Amino acid sequence: MKRSLKISLLVAMALLPVTVMVIYGVSKHQDKKADESTGEPGDYIEVDWRLLRELDLKTGSMPPELAKVDGKFVKVPGFVVPLDDDDQGLSEFLLVPSPQACIHVPAPPPNQMVMVHMRSGAAPKRSWGPVWIKGRIHIATSDSQYGKISFKIRGDSAERYQMPN
Repeated sequence: MKRSLKISLLVAMALLPVTVMVIYGVSKHQDKKADESTGEPGDYIEVDWRLLRELDLKTGSMPPELAKVDGKFVKVPGFVVPLDDDDQGLSEFLLVPSPQACIHVPAPPPNQMVMVHMRSGAAPKRSWGPVWIKGRIHIATSDSQYGKISFKIRGDSAERYQMPN
């Protein structure tokens, strides 16, 4: 029992820096800042979870910086929660800010979940580590079979999250 606890603690400690970087957007690999995007494919605005959390769940109001990214091409870091069971890749999944997030009890708040539908041919393989998802984001809280979700991305690509050098 003690050995299992030690191993669990070591794994948790190893994931902590990555989780903190994904949640708080610490990265030197920024494509664009939120106010610099033209909204064209390839001009991906780097959006972190601090900004997404600013969507008010009761009123739907959001700061101007978040409103600016609605309908734009973004790059969001996070962890994949698979929703389908296809060995060919994940065409639909939730993107969440931490590896501990789950759609079961308790599910993250809607402003901490992004429903991702990958375009045909862009579905990533299963991932157990942090990833970058690139695609067009839409902001609107809606009901789904997984609960309320505030963001949707039509995914263009997924890539493994790389720690800054």
